[in-house]
Amino acid sequence: MSWRGWAAAATTAAVVAAAVTLGVARWAESRYERAFAFRMAATTAAYLAAVTPPPPAPPPPRRARPTRRARPARPAGPPQQPPPPARGSAEYYLPQMLTLARALRTLPGWTSEVEVYYGTAPLADATAPPLAPDDLERLAREGGRWRNGVALVALRDRGGREVVGAVAVRPRSVPRGPLPGGMGFALPAALVAVGGAAAIAFRQRSLRRGGYVAAALLLAVAAYADVRSAARRSTDRWLTDTRRLLQEAATRLPPPRSRVAIEDLTGLVRDAELLPGEPGESAPRRVDVDGKRRAVVSVLIGPGRWLELRTVAAEAYTTGWLFVLLACALLGPVAILGLRWAERTPRRQRRETTIAWGFLAPAGLHLAVFSLAPVLFAIYLSVHRWGRGSVEPVRPFVGLTNFAAALRDPLTWIALRNTALYSLYVPVSVALALAVAVALRAWCRGWGLGLLRTAFLLPYVLSVVAVGLVWQRIYQSGSLGLGTTDWLSSPTTALLALMLLSLWAHVGGQMVVFLAGLQRIPQAYLDAARIDGASAWQRFWRITFPLLRPVTLFVLATGIISAFQVFTYVYVLTRGGPLPDHSTEVLVHRVYQTAWGSQEFGAAGALSLLFFLLLLVLTVTQVRLLGKQVEHA
Repeated sequence: MSWRGWAAAATTAAVVAAAVTLGVARWAESRYERAFAFRMAATTAAYLAAVTPPPPAPPPPRRARPTRRARPARPAGPPQQPPPPARGSAEYYLPQMLTLARALRTLPGWTSEVEVYYGTAPLADATAPPLAPDDLERLAREGGRWRNGVALVALRDRGGREVVGAVAVRPRSVPRGPLPGGMGFALPAALVAVGGAAAIAFRQRSLRRGGYVAAALLLAVAAYADVRSAARRSTDRWLTDTRRLLQEAATRLPPPRSRVAIEDLTGLVRDAELLPGEPGESAPRRVDVDGKRRAVVSVLIGPGRWLELRTVAAEAYTTGWLFVLLACALLGPVAILGLRWAERTPRRQRRETTIAWGFLAPAGLHLAVFSLAPVLFAIYLSVHRWGRGSVEPVRPFVGLTNFAAALRDPLTWIALRNTALYSLYVPVSVALALAVAVALRAWCRGWGLGLLRTAFLLPYVLSVVAVGLVWQRIYQSGSLGLGTTDWLSSPTTALLALMLLSLWAHVGGQMVVFLAGLQRIPQAYLDAARIDGASAWQRFWRITFPLLRPVTLFVLATGIISAFQVFTYVYVLTRGGPLPDHSTEVLVHRVYQTAWGSQEFGAAGALSLLFFLLLLVLTVTQVRLLGKQVEHA
């Protein structure tokens, strides 16, 4: 490759890295914009539900006045009952909701376009397309949807049970940065980075001088500044627009209200705090409340009556984006270093390396997609708030909060205790497997050994779910001769029942490993010991067991790791154990229950990482012990 070709390739790599960084930054900004739209739609829906009156009751029917000549006819049946209440008394008065929906578009300083749907029909803009019938069903299940740049949030009845419509919010475009034209810092920094890379490449300079690396770091910092600005802007826009809604609600709440109370307005801002306040600036500001950063705005709801609206400042949880943008921006220097290596490496060595990586690529891609990506996603979950009932597309960065909550949860320690107790079956199963393997090796030959080995291995290779269901029936019927009490229903015996099942299922697999180890022991050692007068126990203890030490430690290590990962038996037999004791609650089931039972995915990610660290410590300790024993065996 000529130096001009290398320079062009290096410039192209810098352009690609800058484009990726700009794309990630823009994607992050759009997520905060969507978060504002969803939050504003939910607040608007709460505002409409609070200020829209119910339909007026129908007037009672008027009775005809009898004339003087004709006497009124006496009704033949029972007295007439009063009419039932109106069917729509729990819903909203449509003419008033239509007025409110159109009034939202004329609020001064309002930064969004709002459309209100009653059923599937639009109210504010009659020419707008209606919603599809399945949109309301999906909103009832999911709470919110993002479609074509619009945030849709369900509008429910006064009881909050049924979805009667939807609120759609489309954010209006606002300047993204302080530079001319509302431009952010990332694009100029990207131009500087690409220009620096091109100058270095075409002048045949080295990256060691740090010019392009510094420009790449500047690009990452500039992109992060834009993301942080977008997060702050989303919070400020919500505070400003919500202040307008609170002021409108203070004058529009249905009577009887001589003076609006704070409790009447709290339902509009369920994910924020509304407190009595003092006169303050109209612009949102940042204050420290109990050591936490909060965004605050003052709200005037009446003569001399001020409230203070507080919410979490979104920019306080954007640190994770800095690391992502740094990784994207540094792709350029890494690619240029790779191109420099390709330029200086002989063609034959470069070809061999390329072929080697070509063979490794499928396995590496599989490992990255199905192993590395889930681990990275679990790390992302563990440091973000991602829980039940959130319709925001942006999950705030919370640092180590999920880890602290997982460690404070008493069920975590109960699960750890039960897992440790459950793993105690492993030494027993290893001892039984070794004894069975030695007995089969000594007493069985030919087809008899193969038949017995297959019989012992069969429980290990059977379906785990099928084995669990069979043993569940055995325990419930008392077929083991241990009484008619269901072992799985007692907190004192449920974990022991799981240990007996695991012991029966795993002995066969461990026995096969021991048989393979016994076949590697030279028969001459045992014959020499027999000639010297050693008994069967002495031959086992002095010759067989020392030579089987590496196999024994391997079976013990893998058995303990497998025991700490038990899930299927617990889920099939006990579903985590009888309440309230959680006698069979183990670590993997706790992770599953936290994620899919409580739908606290952030806490589940933190718990899974803590579990991973525990397994890593156990594995490293056992591998080191195994290595030493193998070395001295």
